[in-house]
Amino acid sequence: MHSMHRTRSLGFGIVFALLTLATPLAAQTPQWKPFSSSTDGFSALFPSEPELTRNNVPVGSTTYELHSYVTEAGGTALYVGVCDYGASGVAADPTEMLAGAKKGAVEHMSAHLLSEKKISLDTAHGVAFEAESDKLHITARIYMAGGVLYQTMVASPLNEAYADAARFLDSFQLLPRPAAPAAAAAKPPEGASYRYGADGFSAWFPSRPASDKQNVSTAAGTFELRTYVAQDASTTLIAAVCDYGATLTGKDPDVVLDGAKNGAITNVKAKLTSEKKITLGSNRGVEFEADNDTAHISARIYLVGATLYQTMVAAPLNARYADTARFLDSFELLPKAAAH
Repeated sequence: MHSMHRTRSLGFGIVFALLTLATPLAAQTPQWKPFSSSTDGFSALFPSEPELTRNNVPVGSTTYELHSYVTEAGGTALYVGVCDYGASGVAADPTEMLAGAKKGAVEHMSAHLLSEKKISLDTAHGVAFEAESDKLHITARIYMAGGVLYQTMVASPLNEAYADAARFLDSFQLLPRPAAPAAAAAKPPEGASYRYGADGFSAWFPSRPASDKQNVSTAAGTFELRTYVAQDASTTLIAAVCDYGATLTGKDPDVVLDGAKNGAITNVKAKLTSEKKITLGSNRGVEFEADNDTAHISARIYLVGATLYQTMVAAPLNARYADTARFLDSFELLPKAAAH
């Protein structure tokens, strides 16, 4: 049985706003000072106070806010970029995200890749690379941590290596990001119960969920998967519905549920941490929790006739979502108002 929710591939390339390279000023001696941002969760040494700009970056049908910290030392630009992809980033494959960000950076500057290697910072996956364009030499490191993409970059004039490139890149450290949890605690999430008679269920969401339809190919044929997705800070809440029709006739419900559970875990490259059998009325179900490198997943799957329902909460690893039980417990079956 295929997973009921497939995380979509996002174009994770960051678009930068690098400073125009100026003529080096040999008489100036940079005064390196530590700079930190608790909101964006990092610290680094800069030769002068970086300038912060915010830009909206379109990724598919969604827009994310890119925070750029840039300063200049002579003719060299030093850059830290931070983009929080939320639960979409948490649930995605870090390796794919890093590869997309690297590719986007190189293409954006019309450069060609010289070298690359995998790196890490604390528990964050990363990639380091060097590239060159007609005018610039780029040295960069990109990290993926809890759905947030961090990029550090040094862009210096071609054939004029920046002596403090390693000093800047090595100084970058990740910090806890306390602002989001504090805001969540100060203001409980608003929400409401949303009813979907055509799909035969209702559930509480912190905001009106976005609905989508897509075809899912299985060994038994192609079926329509309908998803309802809402985001609360860095957590994603999902309800998914798929009617498998006559293909489930005579099938053991426990085997069907086990296949759906295994498919969901495999799809997000996670490891099962707990599971138990549950029921919803007279309908059988399974509840499980799983972890991948960046996310904690709490889910319940029910088989109602030939229809498979899945509710899932994907939260940043080690940052449990306070309303997980509220969402999962709120799921109720309704008489279907119309057939699909």
